[in-house]
Amino acid sequence: MIEKVVQTITKYQMLSRRDKVIVGFSGGADSVALLHVLKELKPRFEIELFAVHINHGIRGQAADEDADFARGLCKKWGIPFFEKKVNIPSLAKSKGLSEEEAGRLVRYDFFQHVSERVGGNKIATGHHKNDQAETILLNLIRGTGMQGLTGIPPVDQRRLIRPLIEVTRQEITDYLRRHNLSYREDASNEDIVYTRNRIRNQLMPYLAREFNPDIVESLTRMADILREEENFLADYVKKVYHNKVHIFKDLIKINLQDFTDLHTAVQKRLIRSIILQLRGSLTNVANHHVEAVLELAEGGRTGSETGIPGTAWGEPRLEVEVSYGFLIFRKENKEKKNTDIDFMEPLSIPGKVSIKALGQTIRAEKWDRNWGLAHSPECIYINADRIKGGLWLRFRRDGDRFKPFGMSGTKKLKDFFIDRKVPAARRMQIPLLVDEESIIWVVGFQISEDYKITDATENIVRIYIENQNS
Repeated sequence: MIEKVVQTITKYQMLSRRDKVIVGFSGGADSVALLHVLKELKPRFEIELFAVHINHGIRGQAADEDADFARGLCKKWGIPFFEKKVNIPSLAKSKGLSEEEAGRLVRYDFFQHVSERVGGNKIATGHHKNDQAETILLNLIRGTGMQGLTGIPPVDQRRLIRPLIEVTRQEITDYLRRHNLSYREDASNEDIVYTRNRIRNQLMPYLAREFNPDIVESLTRMADILREEENFLADYVKKVYHNKVHIFKDLIKINLQDFTDLHTAVQKRLIRSIILQLRGSLTNVANHHVEAVLELAEGGRTGSETGIPGTAWGEPRLEVEVSYGFLIFRKENKEKKNTDIDFMEPLSIPGKVSIKALGQTIRAEKWDRNWGLAHSPECIYINADRIKGGLWLRFRRDGDRFKPFGMSGTKKLKDFFIDRKVPAARRMQIPLLVDEESIIWVVGFQISEDYKITDATENIVRIYIENQNS
């Protein structure tokens, strides 16, 4: 079996000289075989090993005994051992996750912690060929796309490696027996409450008995074929992403026509790639969320929008909007939304108002015409004698009307924004300078006709954006 593992490591370029490998070590059969094989291969690949054990707080004393066993074996083999005990049921409940999801999060978070502590650059887990076949069936039952049918990747993000992925459970059992290696049995693996256990203990034996004795081999061979096609499509989408997608700090956009010209299969992958870029993962992103974005793009109506949910552990909700020929994805900004609702501050002359959520400071000061009038979208000069009751800064409200410079009548502020192609999501984040009766300035855009400077104006106020974070 060791030579078979070597072939897998070589084929997928899993290890390099002087790698520091963090090994997931539960003490079960798969992890014992993995750690022993890697220990035997240490001289050949010149690697260092570090074992990581998670006590999930589910199986009580049996779990504590697993930890004792794993710790003792690592001491015997001279392998540094790191362990963590977590109450997974409690964590899963508080985060609204399944115990399996919560366990996975804790596991990989601790892998990362240990990696940073020891300078590790690879993480090895004990997934094998039977796990691969079971995962493919599980994904098929759930209604996955091609990516799910490729199963568990041998190498994930060049760092997570699975050296046993081409080895069967029977080969692992034979290896343990041949080397007289003991291991811990997890009784929960037989509990058919869990879907994966039903697949392992009921469905797979039934398929092997009634349809195909080599079902594991057939499923994994299919996964290999689909993985080649998946890799081709992934590379193609990367090129499209590089050429068509515009990336900003908390926002990604693509020309709507460029997007709708793409094949639907590419559109879906592109949507997922953009979500991954902004959120950091695709957790909680279901097919119906992707379909909702497709419908949004197909409609092409400016101002229409949909959302992508966030996660319980802090990955943000995304807003997706069609805006004047672009499909725009952005992180939801709760701070700005709260400010939009509550913000209203008086502006003294002289004085200033800082709007922290927007990164803006608005200043007002008395001005002499002889100093010059340098009008711009960021700087205005108004007739101070027309101000009624004082100046205030606030955000838009339903029914707001405005008399743009050069017009004889008023128009809805909403129509003003539409004429200037201001995206709907941004309109509630544009401050308004007002007095007791009127909107004087749509900040960064235009002054009101009623407050303009004329030859007869005697008292002038200069109002400007002191700084603005883009």
